Amino acid sequence: MNETCDRCGPAIGAAYRVDRVGELYLCGCCASQHWRALSAQGWTFWPLGVHALAPQAGYGPVEDAA
Repeated sequence: MNETCDRCGPAIGAAYRVDRVGELYLCGCCASQHWRALSAQGWTFWPLGVHALAPQAGYGPVEDAA
């Protein structure tokens, strides 16, 4: 995906996806500038290009394979 910053426009690539009810894409500069205010409102910041793994509902605890 080649997302662009929602504040700077299409010339600037996004570095973060910010989720709450909707989605925002922000460059590093805008994310740094608005991090505190958006976090206080319940927005969650996710770096783009990083795949996060989250536990899925219905699965038991992970057992050690060793």
